[in-house]
Amino acid sequence: MNTSKNIKTLLLVSLLFFLSYETIAQSRAERKAERTKREASLKEEVSKLITSGNFSLALIYVPGQSQNLSSTGSVLQEKRTIIIRNDSIIGELPFIGRSSMSSYQGARGGGFVFNDPIQTGTIKQRSKNYLVTLLVAQPGESLNISIEIGFTGEISMVIRSSRRSNARYIGVLQPGR
Repeated sequence: MNTSKNIKTLLLVSLLFFLSYETIAQSRAERKAERTKREASLKEEVSKLITSGNFSLALIYVPGQSQNLSSTGSVLQEKRTIIIRNDSIIGELPFIGRSSMSSYQGARGGGFVFNDPIQTGTIKQRSKNYLVTLLVAQPGESLNISIEIGFTGEISMVIRSSRRSNARYIGVLQPGR
């Protein structure tokens, strides 16, 4: 009789283990399917924003390795938004770095001020992101802007200037205003 109880207990434990394993495997598959669905939806939303040509970038300045972080601490945490429309770029971004023109070290701290038409612009879809390149001509300076936008909306942007050192920013994609 004791052996019969042991066998029944063993069968019951085995059944519970099997059922819990099935539940865990099923929930993993469900979680994976849900994550895949969310990623596809986000990718579609990002694609619509990019191809519309009307979007905003919420950005934070990233200093170069040679720059003094203690003097730029407040600028680093300052979030700025620029707006990109089909034919223009609007907004202001901080810049702390080398400049070949002393006028950039004025009261605004030498930031980039955009209220300009885009000379040329391209959007390329790559395997894991979009690459948006813009050429903007400003008085006394030409800016080549490269923006990598991931399918989840994260951004890495580099501004190459004809008069200043490169400036890097990170941020997220937002709908245009």
